[in-house]
Amino acid sequence: MRLVVTGGGTGGHVYPALAVARAIVRLRPGTEVLYLGTLDGLEAGIVPREGFCFEAVPSRGMVGKGLAGLPSAGLTVLRGVRAAGRIIRRFRPDVVLGTGGYVTGPVAVAARLTGVPLVLHEGNAFPGLTNRIAARWAAAVTVPFEQARRHFPRRAKVFVTGNPIREEILATTPEEGRRVLGLPAAAKVVYLVGGSRGARVLNEAVVAALPDWLAELDVWAVFVTGQRYYDEVMTALDKAGIRAGAPGKVIAVPYLHRADAALAAADVVVTRAGGTTLAEVTARGIPAVVIPSPNVTFNHQEYNARVLERAGAAKVILEKDLNGPALSRVVRRLLTDPELRDRMHRASLKLGRPKAAEAIARVVISAAEGRPIVP
Repeated sequence: MRLVVTGGGTGGHVYPALAVARAIVRLRPGTEVLYLGTLDGLEAGIVPREGFCFEAVPSRGMVGKGLAGLPSAGLTVLRGVRAAGRIIRRFRPDVVLGTGGYVTGPVAVAARLTGVPLVLHEGNAFPGLTNRIAARWAAAVTVPFEQARRHFPRRAKVFVTGNPIREEILATTPEEGRRVLGLPAAAKVVYLVGGSRGARVLNEAVVAALPDWLAELDVWAVFVTGQRYYDEVMTALDKAGIRAGAPGKVIAVPYLHRADAALAAADVVVTRAGGTTLAEVTARGIPAVVIPSPNVTFNHQEYNARVLERAGAAKVILEKDLNGPALSRVVRRLLTDPELRDRMHRASLKLGRPKAAEAIARVVISAAEGRPIVP
């Protein structure tokens, strides 16, 4: 079997694509995988490190470019279609898998022009423009939540599979997670993370809330600030009289390579509402306080967050309402009410789909082999 995978720009497109590719290789040993992305996206560095072949095609986003920028962006996309078409004709894949991001557009068009079956994975409750358009000719579309289905064309073949997550997210035990991070066995743990790049507004609210938690609750905080905000957070913590790092109760880091350890150890997580992040949170059933980013296309993070909120798995604070006291009240309530945490834990687990990568892999394999598609 030959597989072309595409999707890029952010980790939310790249990591799910890699998770499904690995699942396909497990189910169909000997599968040849070729990843198509752009040179300026995260995929250019990540994919080769993960051991997959990578080739670049030109592409640019069309949304938000304005009338003046559309002709240039359109020409780049056309160049990308031609480049992707040449690669597909040379590689001769049995199927193409796209996970979104602007690079998926030209590759999806090239798949249609060359007659190769296309499977799309949409990681959010409100789908991106590329996937909504390409769904019209895709063999199948996989989505994380039932709520995403209504945003696709009626004739699209949509399957609810969940979002793929890394294997280590579930493999790490709470005991191992606390040991890796140096956390006491009995303390309550709050994991605070504003996405891979951090979020200044979330960081400021956390710094303002921490004195309240530390003064009255037996809580440890694992605080991931984002690289560009780390120095200013450390300065703010120092001004607030909060000692970060061992032997203090606050572990503040710019980036956490062992996110699996933090998720395993956490009693409560405070986070953004990216599709992959929430898939990891619900796979473990962690009660969540979710602050969706307003700085994303089509406000898709709020759509994701509301799915968890309606299910009883998360408390949502919009960024316009976020401040230290608001965050402190919500987290304090969760930490001091074990019955509420237990209800949220069970509700979160019902949303979680830890086998999503395998389910999507089966859809891709069925499309490649021309069989009826069953996740």
